[in-house]
Amino acid sequence: MKSVKLLAVVSTMVLASQVQAGDAQSGATKAAACVACHGNASFPGIFPIVQLAGRDADKLATKTNKYRTGKLISPMMNLAVMTMTDKDVEDVSAYYQSLGKPYMPMPGIRGDEDIQASAQ
Repeated sequence: MKSVKLLAVVSTMVLASQVQAGDAQSGATKAAACVACHGNASFPGIFPIVQLAGRDADKLATKTNKYRTGKLISPMMNLAVMTMTDKDVEDVSAYYQSLGKPYMPMPGIRGDEDIQASAQ
């Protein structure tokens, strides 16, 4: 009986610790305001240096949440993400990861190590 309870507790902990992946399709709609600066599959954005296509979704979500909580300060980003929910952040992050290779690769730009090698 103790082993069954232990197994139930461990299973619950494992399931709770797993990050729920976002919905890339929903994220495409939610990212409409992000495209101007961060681009999409067919547009590099007005600042190609901050393209998000192909970036790791977990890293994008972590950084976006830092902007949401004020741990990172960028007036434009803080305002842009302040109304996003956790689900919105996960969906938008999944969308950008799903794009694979950036529209306009920027060789030597710090952060490109996040882009999956298979997308190159």
